[in-house]
Amino acid sequence: MASGIAAGRARKGARRPYERTALANGLRVVTQSIPGARSVAVGIFVGVGSRREDEAHVGLSHLLEHLVFKGTNRYPDPGGLSEAVEGCGGSVNASTDRELTIYSARVPAAAAERALEVVADLVVNPLLRVADLRSEKPVIVDEIRMYVDSPGDHVFTLFDGLLFGGHPLGREIAGTPRAVRRASHAAVVAYWERWYRPENLVLAAAGAVRHEDLVRTARDWYRSADPSASPTPLPTPLVAPPVAPPGSVQVAWRRLSQGNLCLGMTGVARNHPDRWPLDLLGAVLGDGMSSRLFVELRERRSLTYDVSTFGSTYSDCGTFGIHAGFDPDQATALVAAILEQLERVVNEPVAAAELDRARAYVAGRLQLRMEETGSVAAWLGTGESLLPRILTVDEVIERLNAVTVDDLLRVARTYVRPDLARLAVLGPFRSRLRFERMLAG
Repeated sequence: MASGIAAGRARKGARRPYERTALANGLRVVTQSIPGARSVAVGIFVGVGSRREDEAHVGLSHLLEHLVFKGTNRYPDPGGLSEAVEGCGGSVNASTDRELTIYSARVPAAAAERALEVVADLVVNPLLRVADLRSEKPVIVDEIRMYVDSPGDHVFTLFDGLLFGGHPLGREIAGTPRAVRRASHAAVVAYWERWYRPENLVLAAAGAVRHEDLVRTARDWYRSADPSASPTPLPTPLVAPPVAPPGSVQVAWRRLSQGNLCLGMTGVARNHPDRWPLDLLGAVLGDGMSSRLFVELRERRSLTYDVSTFGSTYSDCGTFGIHAGFDPDQATALVAAILEQLERVVNEPVAAAELDRARAYVAGRLQLRMEETGSVAAWLGTGESLLPRILTVDEVIERLNAVTVDDLLRVARTYVRPDLARLAVLGPFRSRLRFERMLAG
């Protein structure tokens, strides 16, 4: 690869701050040069996650993400790949989500070529050896147990399972210990061959980068392929999940000194226009120390140490909810207080000044985050992979600025009414009856 990867500048007069090229084989390259940056962040975004797994292959997306790190063509020994990046002061990582698997590296600008070489080898040239699969399975089982042993994490899995049932969106992303242990080498290889194809990949980079150099390098990854061939159609569309009826409750007993709960509803898809007012409503209710839930439930009533809103957006659906950790003796009072705040936001318009504060908070966090090259690369790769097109930060702020008090009231009444709530509770509770009565009003 040409050494100019770490030397580029954004084109003057460009309509958008990023450049995009789609190769003949379907692979897309998106970059954003950041003047003055001393680092480069590179990521390859694979358009597959746990949502694509059927019952026979639960956990394969996450298992494959682990396995590629055990050895690649260029770095066949475990640890060699990480050493190559960490040896220049950088970091390399990967993550599996519901609809994406991401491989990323961030390095000083002078090591840009190495970062790209490493993430490409992980995705394009993994060895996927039988012995490596066998040795990695216990590690993943330990990771799953770690999540289960963390009540603040596990309660979200319980909520997803309650809301979406047996659908892949209702399962732990990493799968179950049993599913991991039974995964076959043939299944893992077939999964890689099915999904890790150029037409399902996005290469994104930000910082001290030059777009044309990344495009030139990416073309070499599949040099043996016929450049005139059309991209192969990907398998079947996503299946929309069924959802549990409002008022559904799940209580998971565990001997703990603190309880955890998720009280939530269905939300919206990531490209739905109500995403922006719903984001702002989440900020008003429970994002930050000045939010309603934090001030009322923690500062005034001392019902919880930790309370916040959460939300997820997928291709065709989403979630919206409230998470809290609490003294088990305060469970009834806490749930009642949360429902009271939901009633308030449904029945009383948010004050214009409060909306302005929430808008400034959400927009400000976004702008601060986008001064870091890793965040910019993630923004580009996620947008190219999952949205009709990448939104700029200015476009998002425009959408936030367009939200009115009436919009907040409308989305509150559409999505977050107390009668739409489902509740997952983890802690020393034997019965769900009192929680069901509270949701029933």
